[in-house]
Amino acid sequence: MSVPLVVFLHGLGRTPQFWQDQVSALPPGTRAVAPWLDGLRPGGSDGFELTRAADAVLGQLNRFGVDQVALVGSGLGASVAVAAAGRSPAAVSHLVLTDLLPRTAKLAGGLQRLAVRAMPTAQLAEAGLDRGKMLAMMKASASVDLRALLPQVTAQTLLLGGSGNPAGVTAARELAAGIAGARVEVIGRASGSVPTEAPQEFNQLLYDFLA
Repeated sequence: MSVPLVVFLHGLGRTPQFWQDQVSALPPGTRAVAPWLDGLRPGGSDGFELTRAADAVLGQLNRFGVDQVALVGSGLGASVAVAAAGRSPAAVSHLVLTDLLPRTAKLAGGLQRLAVRAMPTAQLAEAGLDRGKMLAMMKASASVDLRALLPQVTAQTLLLGGSGNPAGVTAARELAAGIAGARVEVIGRASGSVPTEAPQEFNQLLYDFLA
């Protein structure tokens, strides 16, 4: 693989373990890391801020001694990936984005918060998540608008959506229209989380694209 480092970025309500199927399928010799998004680590005192989270991702270049990274993001992690690629275009060679909307609709955000409030505390604790912090993060992420960053992105970009989520596919196409040379692929069967619902198809597209 020609990419020196792959950085996997999880979404809100997820942990780095979200990418287990992808990391286990890495081609031999590939270096990869799946860090906590800045502001989302359990026990942390800082809230989420898009620019700070993007700069933390770009800090992986110094950590691993590389000039470029490929960023793979889902949900809020995809937003952070776009922000990193827009802030430092030369540092990001590839973007693979999934489960991402250009802007979070107020109704969708409200429904997400209701779902979090209904989740059993034990279930959240098992995943290392805190209910109060998740609700605060959802409120913060609702104001994220990536449209101004898209023209700055020069990375090769692939957006993946599930055929069972027409709104997500539409959003992917809207984002692709703002990034030069970006392309969209639709994966059958997946309706919500593409990497976990259709891991084989996702992995095939991901690693073919990076290679």
